[in-house]
Amino acid sequence: MKLHPSLSQTISKLLRGKATPSEIQQINEWYHQDEGEQLEIIDHQGRTRSQIERDLFKKIRSRTQPNRPGDKRGSWAWKIAASVILGMGLGLVTLQQLDVKEPKPSPEISFVTFENGTGMIKKIRLPDGSSVRLFHNTKIQVAENFSERRLLKLRGEAFFEVKRDSLRPFRVESGKLTTEVLGTSFLIKALSDESEVVAVKTGLVKVSDPHEATFLLHPNKRLDYVGQKGSVSETPAGDPLFAWTEDILAFQKTRMYEMVEILEDWYGVTITHNLTEQNTCEISGVYENQSLENLLQLIQYSIPLTYQLDAKNVILHFKNCP
Repeated sequence: MKLHPSLSQTISKLLRGKATPSEIQQINEWYHQDEGEQLEIIDHQGRTRSQIERDLFKKIRSRTQPNRPGDKRGSWAWKIAASVILGMGLGLVTLQQLDVKEPKPSPEISFVTFENGTGMIKKIRLPDGSSVRLFHNTKIQVAENFSERRLLKLRGEAFFEVKRDSLRPFRVESGKLTTEVLGTSFLIKALSDESEVVAVKTGLVKVSDPHEATFLLHPNKRLDYVGQKGSVSETPAGDPLFAWTEDILAFQKTRMYEMVEILEDWYGVTITHNLTEQNTCEISGVYENQSLENLLQLIQYSIPLTYQLDAKNVILHFKNCP
């Protein structure tokens, strides 16, 4: 069977299922003109030409979209394709190539989930000896094969103390960022996809975003990532960012609405209040190992308020600051 040079591209399109009806007709005419020619096939399985052609036809069909029911034209086209491959002396090679199995996709990673609500800080010890402290309303997912692949996913706020392992980087995926370290301590705050913070306490941290931008953070440096841009700055002395990791409740020019939310999360209570937007009070201070009642008594020295406690329910009555 002789293949006209002008048909090479058309045959290629046929094998890829891209041939137009007129091109298929052109191949049909060429095929029937040369149909009587003989071709000697030597097959290690002892098959005849027609048997090899039939097997090849099945393999081609199985790897393409099926024809519509009753579409004899499409069936003829693929039979021709099988003969064409044999006529080009590619029968055995093509059969071997079609028998090659496509690599199976890597199995999806399974994760174990840990969550923390309000009223406490939850600490998790990881298989490699690293530890994670979960702030309020935080969820973290740890890869089941963590001993082989140190990968976590974070939603919320957490502080990491990572055991050094130069062979297995420690990676945290949070919002739009991926944080990678070998051994260090750092904090990630990913409360939404639009705003994230990565702050380093010890060691070196590499952070990357979806746009392939990379940020290297040294101790006392922080990355603020908003929208699609990140900026690195120094963490000021006395910044309350790390305070909760040491069981310290810290305020820094905190407005009353925010203070109420912090107290609800920190103590796991529900607070009813009379706050309005006209309230201009702000609070700064550091409080360690204080009960809610003791804390409210201390706050009263700087903020004009009264309180009532009833188990997990709290009522706060504010007056505006002078």
